[in-house]
Amino acid sequence: MAAYSFWIRTGNFLLRAERTLRRIFPRRAKNAAYAERNYAFNNEHNIRSLTVNDQHTDKGSGVGMLRLGDAVMKDSGCEVIATYNALLLLGKVVSVAGCAKRYEEQGCLTRAPFVTYGAFGVNPYDIGKVVGSYGVNYSIVTLDQMCDPGIYILSYWNDAKVTHGIHTIAVHTRNGMCYMYNYTMNSNTGLGVLPSAFVKTFVDGYIIGYKLK
Repeated sequence: MAAYSFWIRTGNFLLRAERTLRRIFPRRAKNAAYAERNYAFNNEHNIRSLTVNDQHTDKGSGVGMLRLGDAVMKDSGCEVIATYNALLLLGKVVSVAGCAKRYEEQGCLTRAPFVTYGAFGVNPYDIGKVVGSYGVNYSIVTLDQMCDPGIYILSYWNDAKVTHGIHTIAVHTRNGMCYMYNYTMNSNTGLGVLPSAFVKTFVDGYIIGYKLK
């Protein structure tokens, strides 16, 4: 457990450091170019009005083929999808293409040497920036707080090997259950679990959680 905690803390530190470097060295012109190019493609295959729960499948919404940076959302779009799902659950008029464009415009995609731009998706510490751009207030919350009724976005490490990456989901807590959207990435609906099971599942790999309001 100690080794697990060490790697999780190290991974979270690296995410914060990466975010700081992007702020010091912004690439505004390139970010805008990616946003316009990908939006032109994504808007032809846009998704709106329905929650997305099938990021890894070739059927259903077809979200996996949409572009993010030089990658596709099948591999790295979970933060965009989670943000879209959460805003939709909140009652906002939003689309996956539009959400991806905001993340690209604001330079929130993780950058790493010798790695395809967009392959690591969005840095989860930047999610609040895009949520706020929709005029939605948010607060950073713990897992226990996410068991209270509300709509949330949760990012977590897949396991102790930080090279296995992170995943981000939307959570809607209601009627004593935590409903997770795009959690398994190949289901048709949000998966509901009891709050105790929810906390137990994510407590070790927790990165950050947001409550939308």
